[in-house]
Amino acid sequence: MEVQESAASTTRKGDRISISISVRVSSTDLAGEHFTDVVQTANVSRNGCCLPLKRSLGPGQKIHMQRMGSGEEAVGRVVGQTGIHSEHNLYGIEVLNPSDNFWGIRFPRQKELEESHARVLLKCAACQNCHVTALNEVEVSVFHITHRLTRMCDVCSANTVWEPVPDKTSPEELLASGKKPDKRKYGRINMKTVACVGPLGPHADIVDVVNISRGGICFRSSQTYHEDSWVQVAVPYTQGAANIFVAGCVVRSSKISNDLTEYGVEYVKSQD
Repeated sequence: MEVQESAASTTRKGDRISISISVRVSSTDLAGEHFTDVVQTANVSRNGCCLPLKRSLGPGQKIHMQRMGSGEEAVGRVVGQTGIHSEHNLYGIEVLNPSDNFWGIRFPRQKELEESHARVLLKCAACQNCHVTALNEVEVSVFHITHRLTRMCDVCSANTVWEPVPDKTSPEELLASGKKPDKRKYGRINMKTVACVGPLGPHADIVDVVNISRGGICFRSSQTYHEDSWVQVAVPYTQGAANIFVAGCVVRSSKISNDLTEYGVEYVKSQD
């Protein structure tokens, strides 16, 4: 599941969340061969998704999609190829007849996005209903510590506990994708909001958060932080507010592009 970035920094038409949803895809590839494959989404939004396919497809091509485990169907249009891997191509797909029911997720409306500080994919612990939930500043602070919120559920018609949607990727799928199983002590919550690597001042680094846990934070920055170095981090960060900085140690770094690096920071004292 994923918490999306602050609405003030996004110009995307809708939220995009990283989640694996099984979809049956049917169409005809560029070789003229009809196919039906079941694949896992790389991410989804109200208006589209990103799909890994072993077939070659062309921009503008129509595909038929069915969400596995439900009767929901939709028509998609290939916008273009966004990546290539050893075993599949990655395609950006626009859903031509989007509805809240197709993905089984309720996405917030534009006004909610504009007023939110962050967004997170939550599910009701009682009925398992899923929402991309827009959080205000107080809710972000509480969620950062407790990893759950109490909110009104439209289905239950009552205040219920809402928790993050877990990553259902199996160890076998991780091995197939070349990823290593997560051995961290604390579960991570994918989150895109802003943090400040301090101390405050003209040289403070305002960064994009990738994910958080009770034990630390992962962020991306154009500045250089050496592994085993100490930093102070405030997350979530609001300019001009009384932000709380926590000391942490840089435990890993990974180059994303020529001018962007992803860093993992472990808090000095975990919040249990």
